[in-house]
Amino acid sequence: MTQPQNLFDTATNDEYMPSRRVPDADAIVAAWVRKSATVREIFPPVELAYGTGEHERLDVFEPEEKTRATLMFIHGGYWQAFYKDTFSYLAPPLLEAGIRVAVMSYDLTPAVTLAQIVAQARQATAFLASQFPGPLVVAGHSAGGHLAAMIHATDWAAEGFPDVKLTGGIGISGLYDLGPLRRTELQPDLRLSEEEAHALSPAFLHPTSAAPFLVAVGADESDSFVWQSRQLADAWPGVNSGVRLLLGRHHFDAPEDLLALALELLK
Repeated sequence: MTQPQNLFDTATNDEYMPSRRVPDADAIVAAWVRKSATVREIFPPVELAYGTGEHERLDVFEPEEKTRATLMFIHGGYWQAFYKDTFSYLAPPLLEAGIRVAVMSYDLTPAVTLAQIVAQARQATAFLASQFPGPLVVAGHSAGGHLAAMIHATDWAAEGFPDVKLTGGIGISGLYDLGPLRRTELQPDLRLSEEEAHALSPAFLHPTSAAPFLVAVGADESDSFVWQSRQLADAWPGVNSGVRLLLGRHHFDAPEDLLALALELLK
């Protein structure tokens, strides 16, 4: 589907392009790749398949000592970039705290629809819960924050899965109202109708889990990314205590606060 020309808005587009707002974004991503390769050498993960597709895979890192919980991390990239291998670098601090880490891959747009990616995230969560009983935290960054929130709003029976008991969720600089993205350069790949954007926006859904969902965002993000977090915090007052501004953090280093957020849920 071709994006209607009259939907594109330059100002909106600029707000949602963090790679152009952080001068060294490319160098940061390159460092993720290098660090992650080193982590996989030191802490070799076990790759588990949560589905039959090529990218329906989880890298599971086990702590050396007793495991207190499992955390599934869902990466960003606007649902159109990256796979799990790039984000192994986040595992070591969590492992030291006794937290099992499962980093998720999923198919990317435009090869699949966003609705299909949401279904994969739910399938991965249900699979992980069945494999590792006990406390389960689902965390995501950017587009992964959107998927973490969609998991928190899942009717498991309707999706054909046993009920999943979440200990908590974490969205870091997430996207919770997808309407504005229809006015950006992302739309030709996302191909979201107005109805789809609404149906796939956590800000317009109700959480099905009573577990807390921490809404965090880098304080140095664009106004629109901060607005996104406020949208979800306002929509989900029963499971969160407002937006956590991560001081001194921009879009690409906000995930560095993942451990502190996870420990808050597990205290």
